[in-house]
Amino acid sequence: MYSKCGKMEEARMVFDEMLERDIVSWTTMINGYGMHGHAETAVSLFRQMVDSGIKPNEVTFTSVLHACSHAGLVDDGLYLFNLMQEDTRRSPNVDHYTCIIDLLGRAGRLEEAYDIITTMPSAPSHAVWGALLGACVIHQKVELGELAAQSLFQLEPENTGNYILLAKLYAAVGRWKDAEALRDVMNDIGLRKEAAYSLTDM
Repeated sequence: MYSKCGKMEEARMVFDEMLERDIVSWTTMINGYGMHGHAETAVSLFRQMVDSGIKPNEVTFTSVLHACSHAGLVDDGLYLFNLMQEDTRRSPNVDHYTCIIDLLGRAGRLEEAYDIITTMPSAPSHAVWGALLGACVIHQKVELGELAAQSLFQLEPENTGNYILLAKLYAAVGRWKDAEALRDVMNDIGLRKEAAYSLTDM
C-alpha cells in the first residue's frame, strides 16, 4: 500500500521489519522503487532478493526491466534480460521483450534492438514494434522506422496512432511529401478524418 502511494521510506520500514519475505513482498518493493524513480535501488533490491535465495518470477523481471528502461540503465537491463534467457525454466515473454526494446531504443541502440526482435521465439507484438517505432522517431532512423511501421500496419490496420508516428518521423527528417501521402492513405482506408488531417499540422 505504501509503495503504491509513493511512500517508499514507510514501505521499506515495513519490508525490513518482516520476519519472512516472499516473492510478492520483494516484487512489490522492486516495482514501487521502479515506478517512483528509484531504478538503481530497484536493481539493487532485485540482486538482494536473488542472493537471499528467492527466485524471481515473470512479474519481478517485468518490474525491474521496466525500471531499467525508464532510467536508462542499459547494462543492468541487458544483464537481467540475459539472465532470463539463460534460465532454462523461464524465458522472456512479450512484456520483457517490450521493456528491453524500449530500453535499447531510448539509448539509441536501434540496430541492437531490432536484432533482438528478429530472435524472438514468437511473432513480435504491436507493443514491441511500437517501442521500436517510437525510438526511431526520437533518433530519426527512417529505414528502421518504416520497417516497424509496416509491421504495425499489418497488426493494427485501424490504429491511427501508428500512421501519425510514422508521419512524425517523416516530418522530423523533412520528408513532407511522405507525411502528406500518409494522410491520403488514411483517408483511402477510412480512418478518422480529424486524425488524417492532423498530419498536415506537423
